[in-house]
Amino acid sequence: MTASALVVACAGRDGAGGAVGVSDKVSGGYSARDAGDDAPLDGAVALPPGYRESFIKVNKARFVSQGHAAGRWEVDVWANELAAKALAARAREVPPGAIVVEEHFERGAAVDASAEGERPSGPIMVMEKKPAGFAKEHGDWRWAVVGSQGQLVRDGVIETCAGCHDDAPMDGLFPIVE
Repeated sequence: MTASALVVACAGRDGAGGAVGVSDKVSGGYSARDAGDDAPLDGAVALPPGYRESFIKVNKARFVSQGHAAGRWEVDVWANELAAKALAARAREVPPGAIVVEEHFERGAAVDASAEGERPSGPIMVMEKKPAGFAKEHGDWRWAVVGSQGQLVRDGVIETCAGCHDDAPMDGLFPIVE
C-alpha cells in the first residue's frame, strides 16, 4: 500500500506547555493531562500495544519533521488500518478510531527504525481520532506525548498540538513530505 500520507507536525508554536518536540525533559514534575498528581506516569498507557507489529509504517524512509522542533528530529510514522486508509485517500474526514504514532529520532541516527532493540531517541507522539463530541473545537482528536525515557509527558487535548493540527489539510493530519 502506498501512502504519501502524514506528518504529525507542528511548527513549534508557543502555547501551554511550550513548543512541541523541543524537549521531553519537564522540570518540576510531569505535565501529564488528567494525571491527578505530579508523579511520573508510565507512557506505555498512551501507546497502542504492539503498534510496530500491527500498524502500517506509512513512510518509506525516515524523514525530517519540519514541524516538531523545527527540523531537530527524523521520524517514522505508523498508522492503524483506519488511519492508513484515510491517509492514502487524503481524506477530508478521518474516522473515529484512527490512530497515528510518530517516533522521533535525533537526526543522523540509524536508518531502520524497526531494527531489533532500536528505540526512538526522542519523544513518541500519538494522535487518536475520538468519537464526535470528544473535543469538537479540535476535530475530536486526542494527543499524547511519551518522553524518550518512557514517561507520559502529556495526554488529552493538548493545545500546542491543536494549535497546528487544527489548520492541517486532512482533518488534523499533514501529508508526508519525503
